[in-house]
Amino acid sequence: MPAPDPLPLQEALEAIVRGAHTSILDREVDPTWLTAFVNELRTRLRKKNLPEVTGDFMKIILGSEEARNRLGIAGAAGAPLQPVMAPALNARPAALSVIGLGCLPVAAGALRRGGLRRWAAPFDWMTIPAEAVRDCLVDDFALLMAPHEHEEIPPEQRPPGAAGHLCRHLRFSQLYGPTIFHRHDPLTPEGYAALERAVLRLREALRALHGKLLLQVVEEEDNTAEVFAETAEFLERSARGATLVTVALVEGRPEGPFPEMELAQAIGSHRLLRCRPLTPIQGIEFRDILDDVVLLRGALAAPQLR
Repeated sequence: MPAPDPLPLQEALEAIVRGAHTSILDREVDPTWLTAFVNELRTRLRKKNLPEVTGDFMKIILGSEEARNRLGIAGAAGAPLQPVMAPALNARPAALSVIGLGCLPVAAGALRRGGLRRWAAPFDWMTIPAEAVRDCLVDDFALLMAPHEHEEIPPEQRPPGAAGHLCRHLRFSQLYGPTIFHRHDPLTPEGYAALERAVLRLREALRALHGKLLLQVVEEEDNTAEVFAETAEFLERSARGATLVTVALVEGRPEGPFPEMELAQAIGSHRLLRCRPLTPIQGIEFRDILDDVVLLRGALAAPQLR
């Protein structure tokens, strides 16, 4: 991603303070406190760089009593994001259903924290390549549901200390890379029934007339744009009112103190975004809540990007 034109330091520090207040506290910063915060950030810059100082400041705001009361949390970790997402939802011209479409569990995790996940979709708690998701849509989930393709992952082969990794899908793993069921094991009657219910819900949603945004989070690969285009073109032909937003996570830290996101490709109403988060994924969420906020706000705004 190209680096933005540098701002004068005073303007940059003021933007950081104002942005933290509007995004987290939903209010403007008091002018007196704006001056005090900017002066404090200048002092801290003598010992740390700008991204570190910005990160520390955001944590201070998130840890404040006002932020905890507004977000209804005891701390930043695992925080619900409904109050932060409300303005983006309210700004939309029509009601929208947001559905996770893989490919990393962080997609479902972010939707749940944002209060946008209404029901379980089949890819929510899976690690699944984008090519496999495309194939599932094309064959109406037949291969995903095939019992002979489900193979147990023995406990000794599961990553130490990691949750999930219960079962792999053989064909998709061979064709495209690891395809793992983390929460519901389809080798058990209960797990297979949960998968059936999730597939049925997604089938019905794709055929329904209401507007829906399908959020997909992937790690950027050489063929990301190609697979996105194939998936978008299929949805354009077969689904009603569906908008695919694929967010491709880019390696490396952002140039500035905030997560970066840009439009990479547009096909009809479908959008491919490139995102460089501040922190890596830990379980079903990013380590920094700002990454979740940028992911969700960017996805909701994506259909309006040209």
